[in-house]
Amino acid sequence: MLALLANMCESAVFLEEEGEARKVMDDVARIAMDGKDAVCVSLIGERMVLQGVRFKEANLLSLGIVFARD
Repeated sequence: MLALLANMCESAVFLEEEGEARKVMDDVARIAMDGKDAVCVSLIGERMVLQGVRFKEANLLSLGIVFARD
């Protein structure tokens, strides 16, 4: 059961621009907003900063987090 729960906490991050969403990062364990920037950190510590974005949607069933850039 613990292994199942560990796999369920990882999410993918998508960036929507001009109406199109594309996956930008897998296995994201932490996201923090810093002003208009989203700082995403993977399970192994890799970081990606999405600049000038806003939070759009979190789908907890499909484990997808969507940010949008206008």
